[in-house]
Formats: sequence, C-alpha cells, structure tokens
Amino acid sequence: MVRGLYIAGTGMLLQRRRMETITNNITNAETVGYKKEFNVAHSFDEVMTRRINDTNNSLLNRRLVGPLNLGTQVDQLHLDFQQGAMETTERPTDLTLVGDAFFVIQTADGERYTKAGHFYLDDAGILVDGEGNPVLGNNGPINVGGLNFVVDPNGNVFGADGAYIDTIRVVSFADNEDLRKQGSNLFYSVEPPLAEANPYTIQQGFLEMSNVDIGREMVDMLAMYRAYETNQRMVTMIDETVGRAVNDIGRLR
Repeated sequence: MVRGLYIAGTGMLLQRRRMETITNNITNAETVGYKKEFNVAHSFDEVMTRRINDTNNSLLNRRLVGPLNLGTQVDQLHLDFQQGAMETTERPTDLTLVGDAFFVIQTADGERYTKAGHFYLDDAGILVDGEGNPVLGNNGPINVGGLNFVVDPNGNVFGADGAYIDTIRVVSFADNEDLRKQGSNLFYSVEPPLAEANPYTIQQGFLEMSNVDIGREMVDMLAMYRAYETNQRMVTMIDETVGRAVNDIGRLR
C-alpha cells in the first residue's frame, strides 16, 4: 500500500518534468532554429519480493514470488531534429541549412554547432551569430566585408565583385543523439563529426524556424494534466486508506 503511494508520487514528479519541457517548447515556438524537446520515461528497475523464510539465506538464490515495479522516472531528454518551416527574410546574412547538417560556430569553449542561421556582420565584416561568435568556413572565420555578398546552395561565399571568399563549413554526425544543448541555440557533441557532411543545401535570405507544433504541445499538455490528476487522486485514496487502517482498524478488539 505504501509502495503504491510512492509509485503515484513518482508519477506526479514525472508529469511535472513533462510540463517543464512542454512549457519550454511553447516558449521557444518562435525561436529561430529551435529544436523540440521531449521526455522519454521508463519504470525503475523491477525488484523481486522474496520469501523471508527460505532455508538459503543468499538473496540471489531466494525463491522469487513475483515482480513489483518501483514507479517511473525520466530516462532522457531527447531532441527532435526534424526540419522546421522556412521563412523568407531577404536579409543576406540569414541562412537556412536544409538537410541533416549543422553550421559550425567558434566560441570561447571551442567549436559549437547550430541550425539557427540568423547571422550578422560585426564591425570587421565577419559573419557572426547573435552572441558575436564567428561562423566558420573551411579557412576560419568568414570575412565578407559588407552586405553585398552571395552564398550559393553549396555554401560557397562570393564577394560583391564576384570573387570567391570561402566555403561555409558544415558538419554532420553519425547519431544526433550525441549532441547536447549548451544554450543560445548551440550544441556540443560527445563524439567528433563525420569526415564528410550529409547532403545539404544552403538557402540565403531564408530562416529555419522552430519545429514546435503548438497544437500538438497543447494536446500533450492536456494529457499530462489528466495523468497528473489521476496520480494525485491515487495518492489521496491511498493516504485515506492508510489513515483508516491506522485509526479505525487499530481500535477493534
């Protein structure tokens, strides 16, 4: 009975974590290049109720009488890297990367990766992200000089006079699950990128928007609320049952 109280409690905690994730998704529904998060949950490792009066005192050798679950917990926070919708801006510094690949950004902590192509030019004419970190090409930071530059679908950058400047560096990973969020729409990876990027194209003057579906998030929020409410009722019911067992049955003679 008390174990049931614990199981229901872990269910409430799980739904609270899901609510935090859904709220974050809705908050970033208009954030350029944002990738939806979702929780993956599983039950705690099952334990076995053992016969106390077995002749063999070894726990591993005691006779099993049935499985008993210990509730649920969040296993991992996964990212959905599905392509977001493209929105035209006609700004030359806005780039959309179409395909399973990422721009490379040089930060103080090393190279980081992003799908958000909302870039700018700093005072030196170098292409940077919103935090002022340089966007990397094959030869380092890309100095385009001014706004009159062109990026072709292969990522080649040409100046106002048509002269080749550099090629935007693009990378892919064997498994995007190796990527971890750092903040400011940047990712880092626990594994190195592939030697060659997956097929991609770059569209200048467009932005990839968030892949969050507000309608889907609202449906998930309602389902989460109902699940939380059910676990809450279970906690109340079990608490009342325990209370009656202690206060009422205990008075019987």
